[in-house]
Amino acid sequence: MIPTPPPGASRRVRSYALTLGRTRPSLPLLLETLVTAVDPGPGGLAGMTPEQRNIYLACTESRSVTEIATTVQLPIGVVRVLISDLAQQGKVEIHRTVGSGPQADTELLERILHGLHAIAG
Repeated sequence: MIPTPPPGASRRVRSYALTLGRTRPSLPLLLETLVTAVDPGPGGLAGMTPEQRNIYLACTESRSVTEIATTVQLPIGVVRVLISDLAQQGKVEIHRTVGSGPQADTELLERILHGLHAIAG
């Protein structure tokens, strides 16, 4: 279970401290990119920061980068950098997003538009 801060609690650690000053992930991660935790191996969760551990626990089932950021209550930029680190350590798997190129972009926008129409009624 992921610990949640009490209401009104403020973050005491600056975002740049969590990412060691990095502002960009080393791997391309879109908002809709799905991430899944994999077996952490013999070391388990040892060596992970509390934020990395929370991200790992948040994606035991496939979740998008956006969902993970919301769950762990961290800025999306920080989450992208930390997910990228976890992927390079072999702790999470990053799933390919829906194609690439202009055709895929059009298809994705059409799916989003269809979903918005469905929500609007």
